[in-house]
Amino acid sequence: MAVFSSGVFPPNDLWDYATRVYARGRAKDAFLTLQGRHGLDVNVMLFCCWVASSGRGTFRDGELESALRAVDAWRGNVIKALHGLKLHLKGDTAPAPRPLSDDLRRVVVESELHAEHIEVLMLHAAMARVGTGTFDRLQQIEDSLVNLFGYLGQVEVQADDADLAALIDILIAAFPDELPGRIESLAAGAAFRIRAGAARSG
Repeated sequence: MAVFSSGVFPPNDLWDYATRVYARGRAKDAFLTLQGRHGLDVNVMLFCCWVASSGRGTFRDGELESALRAVDAWRGNVIKALHGLKLHLKGDTAPAPRPLSDDLRRVVVESELHAEHIEVLMLHAAMARVGTGTFDRLQQIEDSLVNLFGYLGQVEVQADDADLAALIDILIAAFPDELPGRIESLAAGAAFRIRAGAARSG
């Protein structure tokens, strides 16, 4: 039973991009791994890659912070609440009748996706700059890494090897025409520079 119609949403290139990347390869597992380990926002990670892939390059001063502020209340009060309810309904709901609680869970799952879609629109609206930068694929991969590590820094996450492997899977999905080995090399280099910088500042 459909609760919402997808037709209520306006066309949006960030949403189109996000659904394509999320469905490719090992991206879904990688996103959920990072979400589960650190509470990272999957939509924000996709946003980081889209900004680079759309020719906008790396975030300028204040852009990422502004986008995070724009979605913070929505994610905390709506999406996380729906996600928690979904997980609760997946477990033992006795003495509530199981068929009825399963029906309710399907409504909650659809509601969560609807809320995620709204968040993507909010992130898109937070990026006022048009894509007039580079469309060189290797530069876009490097810019994606800068944006992703910038997000990790904002939420005070120091990526370990497992996190780096997940980020590589995400970038392989985001740039399917690039050799995975090249992406792995770029990601390893970016991680080394960030860790070296952290060591010097520490």
